[in-house]
Amino acid sequence: MAKRTKKKSSSKPGVKKGRSGKLIAIILAFLAFLFLAEAISYISAKAGASKQVFTQTVMDINGAAQPCGPFKAWDVLALPDGRIVVSDQGNKRLLYFDSKGQFLEQIGVKQAGPPDLTEVSCLTSDSTGNLYVMDTWNGLIRGFDPKGKAMVKVDLAGKGFYGPRGLAWDGANFVIADTGSHRIVKVTPAGSVLGAWGQHGTGKNEFQNPYQVVFDGQGHYEVVDRDNNRIQVLDTEGHIQRQIDLGAPPQAEALDTAHQTLYVSSLDGRFVRAYSLEGKLIGNLVQGDPKNPQPLTGVNALSVLPNGDLVLSLTDHLSVVHLLPASAGQP
Repeated sequence: MAKRTKKKSSSKPGVKKGRSGKLIAIILAFLAFLFLAEAISYISAKAGASKQVFTQTVMDINGAAQPCGPFKAWDVLALPDGRIVVSDQGNKRLLYFDSKGQFLEQIGVKQAGPPDLTEVSCLTSDSTGNLYVMDTWNGLIRGFDPKGKAMVKVDLAGKGFYGPRGLAWDGANFVIADTGSHRIVKVTPAGSVLGAWGQHGTGKNEFQNPYQVVFDGQGHYEVVDRDNNRIQVLDTEGHIQRQIDLGAPPQAEALDTAHQTLYVSSLDGRFVRAYSLEGKLIGNLVQGDPKNPQPLTGVNALSVLPNGDLVLSLTDHLSVVHLLPASAGQP
């Protein structure tokens, strides 16, 4: 009887098992990497949240108690001479207060001239104290001299703008956060476009509703990239230099160039934070009992006075706070 030989299988279970094992190992390593990255992010966030900058309120400005009447501030700006300006969007006017918080004057529809003011948004100024405001839906940058007299209108019509709100002066030109077109645009005082950077998106040099822009005096524009939860820092040619990830949508920003500090408030009003110009978190602004400090909340706009104090807009009133030395606020 012939011996029956066993037919060899064409499959190679050992090879399959090896490949499967390697695949599983790669997946597990990837998951471990994600877990570690998440853990590092969480630890960093907790560490950052523990950093605090103590402040003390030194003045409150309430329009309801003054001749100007109640206001709803969209933006606030401290001028070089210490005066404070509010863009009162709801009442279509600009309000001036002195360094002691007393109402001085207003620029309304009559003083601004035609066309009628519509949605007054971001404010900026130059070194001589001239004030500039973005009149969003008129597509105009309006300029006023230190005495409040209208002196210039920069027409943005026909240049691709849609709902621009952010405005900064860099010493020679205007830089605009063109919110609806998701880009940053540099414009001369005569209205000529020198450069337009960015598009809608979440990547590098992309924006989702850029809301404000400031110039740091060192060749950089800090942009509130609101719906990307970050500040993007551009050079004067529009190249991205770095970004500051906030973990929440930013609402407003202000620069203290003397102390090289960037202040940022969140859209939901939960915090105001201080960063170095390199993007390092200095701390969350708080006040009250050092043993139970409370965050500064509800801040929709902010600016820095010449003495370093912060002007905070809480929509229907302003608060001026003084930053305390590091040792003064510690429990």
